[in-house]
Amino acid sequence: MHGVPSGHGHGPPSGLLQGHREIRSVRTVSADIACLGIDLGTSSVKIVAIGEGGSVLGQASRTYELSLPKPGWRQIDPELWWSETAAAVRELLDTIAPLDVRAIGVTGQMHTLVPVGADGRAAHAALMWNDVRTAQMVAPARDALLARGARDAAATISTGSPALNLCWLRDNEPEAFERTDRFVIGPDWIVFKLAGTLGTDFCEASTSSLFDFRSHGWSYAALDALGLSARLLPDIRGSREVAGGVTADAARLTGLAEGTPVIVGTGDNPAAALPTGCIIEGATVISLGTSGVLMGLRADDAAGPQRKGKPIAFSLDGRAFSTLVQGVVQSCGSTRDWMLAKVLRISYQEAEAAFAPEDSGTGEVLFFPHMTGEKTLFGNASLRGAFTGLSPEATAAVLDRAVMEGVGYGFRQLMDEMGFTGGRDPVRAVGGGARSDAWMQTLANILDRPMQRMEGETGAGYGAALLACMAVGEGDPERALPSSARPSAVFTADERAVRRHDERYRRYLRMHDALVDIYRD
Repeated sequence: MHGVPSGHGHGPPSGLLQGHREIRSVRTVSADIACLGIDLGTSSVKIVAIGEGGSVLGQASRTYELSLPKPGWRQIDPELWWSETAAAVRELLDTIAPLDVRAIGVTGQMHTLVPVGADGRAAHAALMWNDVRTAQMVAPARDALLARGARDAAATISTGSPALNLCWLRDNEPEAFERTDRFVIGPDWIVFKLAGTLGTDFCEASTSSLFDFRSHGWSYAALDALGLSARLLPDIRGSREVAGGVTADAARLTGLAEGTPVIVGTGDNPAAALPTGCIIEGATVISLGTSGVLMGLRADDAAGPQRKGKPIAFSLDGRAFSTLVQGVVQSCGSTRDWMLAKVLRISYQEAEAAFAPEDSGTGEVLFFPHMTGEKTLFGNASLRGAFTGLSPEATAAVLDRAVMEGVGYGFRQLMDEMGFTGGRDPVRAVGGGARSDAWMQTLANILDRPMQRMEGETGAGYGAALLACMAVGEGDPERALPSSARPSAVFTADERAVRRHDERYRRYLRMHDALVDIYRD
């Protein structure tokens, strides 16, 4: 990794607590061994400490605000991230003695670009993952990448891509671009501030639109196509490799012990997948949150346009590689919440009690779940939800069941298009929706796969802490998996319902073509 002399770019401690609300840690604990996970989110940094067996020992969080200088522009001073992270670490250390911290893992928002000068200072504000100032650059960049044979980069280029944001800096802020020695991604900046070394992991590199999935390295064809220099590229290392030890300056600002190992870390998607067993055990995982996420490992390494889903390269040690693929049903738990609270005006408990398993896959009502557009399958932000087959006989239970089934069909289509069909291995479910017996049984019937409800802690910060535990443990990744990677309940498919859902799914697939003209951009 690229070393920068200690002391460059570290702000004074006097500015750490100004203007930001503190959220106190959950409880005071004395621990023999603790690993920290730092999750650098879009609007807050969250820190979790875990002990042996994966138990949570304490948590802390700090908030910050983005700068919005123009419509569609989203940026932030990286020093603000660092000051709030340091403050949150100090808060957490009120509950755990600094010397009890064995290692630190960092994760967070992917894609967010931080241009770093040779002096170790940010050369420009960090350009956020959801910044859309490069919207008019996407199509020409994709054409240029394809012309140079950089297919992986072309398949992943979009607004917010680090590659495009570098091009924007070059074209619009030439002085800042000239000051840029290396670029890193948001979480890498925190690793740098803690340990004094610049670098990134395979996840962040592979989602930069400058990566080659076949060589597991930087794509020089992509650099040529976009007119960027290889001097800007950070070194890539495995996520659980040690980037360095906490520097004296970072120790002074955070309260951590100098020399505490800081690992390379990874992006929030693989970090969140880690506690579920998705990466280490190869499980397919569905997250039933506000949005729905399907995650799994793909056997081939190519990004390619022939398969749907966002590919993410991942490696613990820089030698063995996996390709994590993610797809999204944007309206998931939020859709059922809307149906129960705003339309039917019944409680969750009432809806669960009214669910009749024997009715799964029956009736005429179908629901198209893409109420806020769709990204993975159709790339159409204008799509909206719809019911078909409504009649006066449609009851509250029928409408609730149709919503659960519609989201389930959305997941089935994701599995088809992402190449996750054909097996009979269980699918693991996490998130608030996984607590619903009705929804779990519905998914088992639609996917014709056992559904495992996973319990325990999940989340990106927790995953980063697990990575840190692996780095200082006995080297066996599976020993670090907590109880959250074990099922608390299993739901198996009803064969009669499976046959009914197969027929309804064929009808469901025709809904998009019937609706697309109505919601055309």
